[in-house]
Amino acid sequence: KYFHAFSGKAGALPSIRSACTKGNIQLEDVYFGFPPAIKNFYAPKTPGIMKEIGIRQMLLETDLEDATSAWDDLKRGVTGISEALDMTESEVATETYKN
Repeated sequence: KYFHAFSGKAGALPSIRSACTKGNIQLEDVYFGFPPAIKNFYAPKTPGIMKEIGIRQMLLETDLEDATSAWDDLKRGVTGISEALDMTESEVATETYKN
């Protein structure tokens, strides 16, 4: 189960978790992506949502179709997540790869 381009709207995360629980979906099997290509990635609320979700449920993603631009966008994603979660970029890359 994957929430592509999750925007982190207020109240969305508790609602998603509640729906998963009601549907017998294990919360650790639910993943969220935060692509830097969308402006919500840089919203002041986004680091707090990322912290609430945690690295074990995050995936790197990009909404860019051009492969040459996508790689740079993924790097921006690693940087943004590492800053939000107070992790090194290497740790973020490793953990999201594992996911």
